[in-house]
Amino acid sequence: MMFSLLFAAYLCINTPEVVPVKEEPAEMVITGSESYSYMAKDDIDLMARVVMSEAGDQSLECKEAVATVILNRVASPDYPNRVYDVVHAQNQFSTHDNGAPTHECYTAVYSALIWWGSDNEILPKSIYYFRAGHYHKWALNYRQIDDLYFSAPKTACFD
Repeated sequence: MMFSLLFAAYLCINTPEVVPVKEEPAEMVITGSESYSYMAKDDIDLMARVVMSEAGDQSLECKEAVATVILNRVASPDYPNRVYDVVHAQNQFSTHDNGAPTHECYTAVYSALIWWGSDNEILPKSIYYFRAGHYHKWALNYRQIDDLYFSAPKTACFD
């Protein structure tokens, strides 16, 4: 099992096109500890744009954390269950054109997809927020990665 996860990670990082995608919009499937079945190519591209906009000059770990926040929200019953809807709901994430997403932005998205819900997840599933410079005053502080501060709702329990 571990070998197959590592091999999948290697393939996705080195050849992102092997990740199963659908060309048409589709709901991303995240249930329990299952990571995903298929994700629309547009959703992968949108996540990479968010990662570029929010963490383009940060480390790969920080980029992975931003992608994980999106996945955490998609999996939460408190947010919409589609990447597009999560990203565009109440303008919570920036998709400003800071240039085309880099290969590292796509790597971060694929890493988050591979590790989400596993024992090696990048952030706990209860982390829904981040901001630059400081923590949200109304949230539970979790971790700083580079210039971004990641937080959870005050009622969160870290798994």
